[in-house]
Amino acid sequence: MKTNYNFRVDFNKHRATYVLGALTLGVWLSQLVAHGSQVSTPINLFNSGALFGPDIVEHPTHLWRLVTPIFVHISWSHFVLNFFSLVFIGRQIEEVFGSKQFFAIYLLSGIYGNILTFFIKPETISAGASTSLFGIFGAMAMLGFLTKNPSFQVVGRQFAAMILVNLAINIFQTGVGITGHIGGALGGILLAAPLAPKIFQKKIDSSEKLIFLSIFIVTAILMILLAMI
Repeated sequence: MKTNYNFRVDFNKHRATYVLGALTLGVWLSQLVAHGSQVSTPINLFNSGALFGPDIVEHPTHLWRLVTPIFVHISWSHFVLNFFSLVFIGRQIEEVFGSKQFFAIYLLSGIYGNILTFFIKPETISAGASTSLFGIFGAMAMLGFLTKNPSFQVVGRQFAAMILVNLAINIFQTGVGITGHIGGALGGILLAAPLAPKIFQKKIDSSEKLIFLSIFIVTAILMILLAMI
């Protein structure tokens, strides 16, 4: 039986994906309005909020540059790939984790990926939602391992394979921030336990949640401090 699409129902089910997608689209359109065909130049990417380590070192109050690159993109192809990955794959992952947990994993793993880039390649001008996308992929890959649920183990292996294949492809691509991708995936892996779906919360030891969350916070702070020296 054919059912009619109900926007309100779909929005309530995938509200985080809608909000993040709207922010991503809005920032990209603002980049185009502000810079037009010159949107990809380093100075315009910098002015749009891309990550650039020396600016953070010189101006510590500019730590917001670890957040804004998640929504800034370098080109049309870069934006389209990330935007539709979020819209079509993100909504499926949001159904598993729930809107609040998904939103938190997306943002925090993206920040973690940017922190790793700031720590390892501070001179790079970096931007894009792929740090966050690798984060939600990493969280899905880790979920099967944590819950020992056969269905999620299969899905987890699929997402783990997706991460490895994409990282392998990144090695042969120029201008791709593989460091941020690795950092995003690691961030998602560390956040999978403390931000696990409600149905699996009791199946994961409290000690595991605390350990993974502590590792996430401590390593993030250490990388920022060491990069600032």
